[in-house]
Amino acid sequence: MRPISIMLAAVCLLLSTTGLQARQFNDSRAEKFTFFLAPAFTNSKLLKFDNGAEADINERSSLGFGFGYNVNKFVELDLIFSSSNANYTGTRIPDGGGDPEKFLANLYTSSINFGFVVNLMPTAFTPYVGANIGSTYIDSGIPTGEIGTGCWWDPWWGYICYPYSQTYTATKINYGISAGLRYDFNRRLYIKGDANMNYIDFGTTSNSPEFISYRFIFGFMF
Repeated sequence: MRPISIMLAAVCLLLSTTGLQARQFNDSRAEKFTFFLAPAFTNSKLLKFDNGAEADINERSSLGFGFGYNVNKFVELDLIFSSSNANYTGTRIPDGGGDPEKFLANLYTSSINFGFVVNLMPTAFTPYVGANIGSTYIDSGIPTGEIGTGCWWDPWWGYICYPYSQTYTATKINYGISAGLRYDFNRRLYIKGDANMNYIDFGTTSNSPEFISYRFIFGFMF
């Protein structure tokens, strides 16, 4: 009977600790603003387009930051900014036929997203789910054939203008979902980690344009 008594005592201690934690952190997030840093890692992705062209995008890391507001202990609203660079191998189809041509380029993206997060528990440690919608600016790194002019003030040579090759760019709608874990160290500092599946509406891809990424978030509540 002694081991059973010890197990029951341990369970009671765990439940009482959980209850104390819930009472202690019950209002720690409610009605507080947040600022956070959100570095992320995104898996590689092969995009196939309707005309046979392809873009094989390498794995990439990105840096993001954001601001949020905890409506209550469960609901958080966020505004998130992020940007990334990635090398990719493209396949283009010559106009009028011919063999496909391979090329290398650099892809730059920057995004702004509105996020909606639901913490599933009021305690310091809680799982959460979220959704986001926003827009992504894309610079393909592919020259358009047009030449632009960039000017700047140089500390040594003064005002300088220099020609540069313009590239194809676009702004697309993106949306996604996420799931992760959160831990509040105290009433000010917290960390989060989640997995995300984001979709960018390219409009001409023949396969599903979803991107899977993983984020680590370090935040401050005030």
